[in-house]
Amino acid sequence: MGGATRPAAPRSAAGNGLSDILRQSSTLMAARGYHATSMRDLALATGRSLSGLYHYFRGKEDLLFLINQRGFERLDRASRDLEGSFADPVARLYAFVYLHTRYFVDHMDEMRVMTWGTHELSSERAREIQHLKDRYAQRVRDAVEGVHRGVSGHPPEPRRLERETFILFGMMNWMFTWYSPAAHGRPEELAGDVFRTFVGGLGGPMPGGADLDAIEVAVASWYREHVEEVAR
Repeated sequence: MGGATRPAAPRSAAGNGLSDILRQSSTLMAARGYHATSMRDLALATGRSLSGLYHYFRGKEDLLFLINQRGFERLDRASRDLEGSFADPVARLYAFVYLHTRYFVDHMDEMRVMTWGTHELSSERAREIQHLKDRYAQRVRDAVEGVHRGVSGHPPEPRRLERETFILFGMMNWMFTWYSPAAHGRPEELAGDVFRTFVGGLGGPMPGGADLDAIEVAVASWYREHVEEVAR
């Protein structure tokens, strides 16, 4: 991963210490913004003394880096497993949409922080995070191409593939600005709507007459086993 130097994890990480610190830090940063959040604020939010937090982290950049690293490494592992679990192109692309949507909803504060980019990180750390993001994006790009090949028998023109891939990410990455389960329904419904709109337009047919109901059941089962259980 580019040989980036990683900040030392807290000594309590053998239990739930690090996970709690990152979760609580994500919540505070998501609410206040990175620049408006101080180490003193983070110490209060995480229930640590300021000196105790500085014992484990050199500053809030360490926490920002670890939030990004943990989130993108989880998505990277899940997407790698996903590729081996779904051979059908339509099911594979739906699984990517479901993974991204469900992970986003299940980790809303963390994903809000992850969408800020890497501007506040050192160049070495930024390269590591960008490497993880690029690898994940390439898997989604391959899945979009797979649906094209399945329908037409050949790949799309490269610039079209690039546009469509980032149109899909654009549909998914900003859900935290508007999505509410109470107002908009379950995340599974959200994933289905994103997928249907992307591949079929409003009310269009599924590629190759795919049975999306069956695909939804299979992908939901995979997510529970390979993502929810791992994240606990």
